[in-house]
Amino acid sequence: MPKNYSAYIRYLVINRMLSNGRRATFEQIKDACERALDIYPLGKRTIEKDIERMRYDSGLNFRAPIENDRRTGEYYYEDPDYSIDRTSLSEEEIISVVFTTQLLAQFKELDVFKTFQGTVQKLIDAAEVYMDISGTDLQDKIEFEHTPEAKGNEHLELVMQALGEKTVLRMSYRSFYAETDKIHMLHPYYLKEYRNRWYLIGYHEQYKGIRTFSLDRISSLEPEHGLDFIDTGFVADEFYKNIVGVTVPEDEPFEIKLAATKEQARYIITQPLHDSQELIEEKEDEVIFKYFLSPTFEFQSQILGWGDQVKVLEPAEFKDQIVASLRDTLSKYGDCK
Repeated sequence: MPKNYSAYIRYLVINRMLSNGRRATFEQIKDACERALDIYPLGKRTIEKDIERMRYDSGLNFRAPIENDRRTGEYYYEDPDYSIDRTSLSEEEIISVVFTTQLLAQFKELDVFKTFQGTVQKLIDAAEVYMDISGTDLQDKIEFEHTPEAKGNEHLELVMQALGEKTVLRMSYRSFYAETDKIHMLHPYYLKEYRNRWYLIGYHEQYKGIRTFSLDRISSLEPEHGLDFIDTGFVADEFYKNIVGVTVPEDEPFEIKLAATKEQARYIITQPLHDSQELIEEKEDEVIFKYFLSPTFEFQSQILGWGDQVKVLEPAEFKDQIVASLRDTLSKYGDCK
């Protein structure tokens, strides 16, 4: 199975045109591949290499008996019963196809992908055709998480264009805690998705520092060509190194220890909360984990979400914050037994 899915679609097209005793000229094959992928023009050498690989590439293992009629210039299968559809993929390769096309299907409706929607749909359709031919029903046994489309997706195309061209953006933005919109000038550096919401990170013209904006809080967005782009050398991995989530506090990171029940620890081990997570002690009834980070709202929310399955051991200041949050929660229920 080729890792290049565009190439695989071309193989399917070529196979379709030559199977069942059919013949096709080079130009007919090239035209069909261009229409299938919405790519104009495809290079002559690309199609020539595809035919050569279908014949001889041991990795593909098609061993396609493609011949060329010198008199008419037409290509055909020497064995009229041959088809690459009868060349089976491994289970791993089939799963790869299913996962790739399902992931594409999740995003094909976003505005930023609308230009390529036809191509994406053809990749999905081609995979579904192969699933039918191969007799597998994996698609009926795999379900991806479906979430409501988040507001702000309409800004993605302009944001990605600004990121690529290094263009300053003028945005009208209302934070979650504000009553009215405010104008911001942002030099965009990075686009990050977190819990089905897009965030734009960049250098803020007025505040002279890095700021984060949620795309769903932007009411209007346009390029600001009157300002020169400022590049501060932003590196996302370093910026987010010591946090969970998207909010980066000014506080320096510090060591935090948590105790989890044996049952909850199994989940924490298999899905670490942060890269710094370290299991430091396993007791009879609990497991101790250590982290080095700045405790963001997202980190605290996760701890509170675990309820009585996890408790903060140290430092005392952070433990007191969690206890205070739990007391405030209980107070909202009034007298409870």
